[in-house]
Amino acid sequence: YVDVGGGSTEINFLTNGELIYSNSYNIGTVRMLSNAVDEEAWITLREDLTKLYEFYPNINLIGSGGNINKLFRLAEKRMTISSLEDLYEALKILPLEERVKQFKLKMDRADVIIPAAEIYLFIANIVKPEYIYVPIIGLSDGIIDNLLLEEKQEEN
Repeated sequence: YVDVGGGSTEINFLTNGELIYSNSYNIGTVRMLSNAVDEEAWITLREDLTKLYEFYPNINLIGSGGNINKLFRLAEKRMTISSLEDLYEALKILPLEERVKQFKLKMDRADVIIPAAEIYLFIANIVKPEYIYVPIIGLSDGIIDNLLLEEKQEEN
């Protein structure tokens, strides 16, 4: 699971339902726009993911958060790495106002969507997934659904 936020990127690696690895990296979209990401953070992320990939070579990504959801909707299909690369290339050449207009982005999304794509592509370059699965349901929705399910089971 990869969750790219404004201040950090969260990585949670599960296999067979078991959490194998979890870490937060100070690499976020707002930090990138502010040139506030230390090179050491990128190095650590690369090293950690490279080690995971050595032991688990068949990794696919599940992306969460507003940026990957918007990129997924813009891709209009399964989020393959090549479709993400194509979107990234199309977005990065446009000035902010043109991104808003052409891709119907809100202003606060139009500035952070490019660094978000860069983070996902950085990760994809290391773990070489076939695609990024983007659930329609958000994290908070999933927690609420789970709580409701537990409550129903307790009633029965």
